[in-house]
Amino acid sequence: MNKQQFFHRPATAGEILGNKWHVSRAYSGIAERIIEMNEHEGLIIPQLVPEEYEGRMKFLKRAPQVVLDVGASQFDAINAGTTPQDAHKKAMGMLKKDEQYCGMAWRSLRRNEFKRVTLDESIKGTKLFAWTEISGNPIEAKAYNDANVDFYGGKFKLWVPSRTPKHGRYEMTAESVPVRKSKFNPVIWTDLTATHYCGVTGNDFSYRYVKSEDFCAHTVAALEHLAKTRFVISNDRVPYDFIPFPMPTQETVEYYNKLVNNVMVEDEFNGKKRKRPLNKAEREILLWDFVKITGYDAAFGHKSRKFREYKWAA
Repeated sequence: MNKQQFFHRPATAGEILGNKWHVSRAYSGIAERIIEMNEHEGLIIPQLVPEEYEGRMKFLKRAPQVVLDVGASQFDAINAGTTPQDAHKKAMGMLKKDEQYCGMAWRSLRRNEFKRVTLDESIKGTKLFAWTEISGNPIEAKAYNDANVDFYGGKFKLWVPSRTPKHGRYEMTAESVPVRKSKFNPVIWTDLTATHYCGVTGNDFSYRYVKSEDFCAHTVAALEHLAKTRFVISNDRVPYDFIPFPMPTQETVEYYNKLVNNVMVEDEFNGKKRKRPLNKAEREILLWDFVKITGYDAAFGHKSRKFREYKWAA
């Protein structure tokens, strides 16, 4: 399977519904219905973004977020020893049943800003990392020499392949990456920053916070690469334990595949009904609904990092 096939996202009713054995509609209990579906079924649903947001972009910028508890101060974080997985599990266990979430956020304990990521970008980033492992086109990384990594974390220059055929690599600089055992790691991971420009990071202003940073699939893949490299070289799990992004289980990937390949939205455009694929906001809403149903352990409490072995393609 080449890159284009691996990352292909169907866009027409013919591609998504045309070869399905059975197509039905759902107006409530949509996430439950999708979980029950098999790959040979299709589903048509209404648009999910509330009208008050006037579209997907405003929803992704202004809708409620799942805010991680990273501690009230650096002292509290160090004393608690909280890892990202601890914060994810706690937050995902407190989701409101009727709330529609646009992503997750946490407060940087040193930079006085908020960091944000969607479940959609986390899954796409893990898929990109898997592709770099499968294809033999790995992410490249170069560490900056810094004697004080125990306090500030590591700093790296990275080159990440694009998911788009014939597109060059994305270059980024990642800082505040926990790389070895340190009492400051519960603070360091909250400060992660990635200097990089793409369609997600270039549109990271929401006016919700004075200063914030949105993370994209390229950064997720880059952190996965750094963690695996460190583990292979030194058998050190610290970078794995402090990746700030939720990493999907195979169950979540299978659900995500159905969002992309089996579900269409029916809405009106210019006074006419049309069917279209789910947009990013709708995928995000349904991913959080999946977490509400299955819980953290089933959705993101993965036991293995062998993402290349997941069933990524429909």
